[in-house]
Amino acid sequence: MAFSYWESNQWLTKRNLVVVGGGIVGLSAALRAKELHPSWKITVIERHPFGGGGSTRNAGFACFGSATELREDRLILGDVRALDLVQQRWTGLQLLRKRLGDQAIAYRASGSVELFLKGHEPHAPMPTVEEIANLNAWIAPVTSSSKTFQLVDAQSFNGMDSTAIQHVIASPLEGGIDTGKMMQALHHQAHLAGIDVVHGCHVTGVLPAAPLPQIRLSESPEGGSWFEADRLLLTTNAFAGELMDGLDVHPASNMVLVTAPIHGLAPQPTVHIDAGYVYARSIGNRLLIGGGRHWGLDDSAELESQLVNRLNAIWPNSRNVKIEHRWTGVLGIGQERLPIIQEAKPGIHVAVRLGGMGVAMGMQCGHQVADLIAKT
Repeated sequence: MAFSYWESNQWLTKRNLVVVGGGIVGLSAALRAKELHPSWKITVIERHPFGGGGSTRNAGFACFGSATELREDRLILGDVRALDLVQQRWTGLQLLRKRLGDQAIAYRASGSVELFLKGHEPHAPMPTVEEIANLNAWIAPVTSSSKTFQLVDAQSFNGMDSTAIQHVIASPLEGGIDTGKMMQALHHQAHLAGIDVVHGCHVTGVLPAAPLPQIRLSESPEGGSWFEADRLLLTTNAFAGELMDGLDVHPASNMVLVTAPIHGLAPQPTVHIDAGYVYARSIGNRLLIGGGRHWGLDDSAELESQLVNRLNAIWPNSRNVKIEHRWTGVLGIGQERLPIIQEAKPGIHVAVRLGGMGVAMGMQCGHQVADLIAKT
């Protein structure tokens, strides 16, 4: 179905910037671009009805990486590039909290723990005391703390079964947010800034500048009408390859489970297991657990069973409690761990491959790509 004159003229024609992807990166980029160029007409296009895709289907971790996850980053990237990656996560979290406000995103400075469970082979071995000291010295320029990570006693965490836990590495610097509230706050700011946000439309093609970049838009996943814009930005993260070949990014799925309310559940720290491949936290009087893609299980029932098994091992009061919410979140990964922020083709920029750290890095990446676009 073709768009009406009113629809195309109001939201799609004579745009200075069209952003494809209405998640945290896309909305943050649009807001930053509007700050730099107040006269620009900007439209953000999102196919998801609530907006955000992965931005509303994650676990709401305000984190920069567990000790074993950062050890892997250092081994793969080297100390300099890995520290730059941590700096992007750290800066992004501070920027998110400052721009939206802790109350608006329901930020909770819960601290975090990395758990090594008895009877479960860990994805990565427990760091030694010397390795933790070395990690703290390496990360201190970012966190301004000499004790970013500490070995602690499992019994200090209310409600966890200490007999099921072999080791604990704690960090006081991480926390959690409500990503639904975060997206609502971003939408509110976009509305106040005069940025148009269009939901339920599919971008089915893009073309580089000749002389202007073009975008094909449809109410369905096929076909559509072509429109021109001065600039295009793709922030569809894991799905950017659907619109542009040659990007080292592809989707990876994570299951997320949330229990029914648990009577007497105390607030919990955010939890990392298996170098961040499994994660858990409390949301009010419920528990959330997710991840497990490193197990390579194609059977969703078996994956859920493994996640619930770990949930029950850590929190005995979760046993026999119903799982009330289950969904799949999609993250963008590739051969490289650093995000892709660049002009991919003439007139078309991309900000993708956040590697499951969208809450931490999303706003920072949005600002970074907007600064690049504003120079064109």
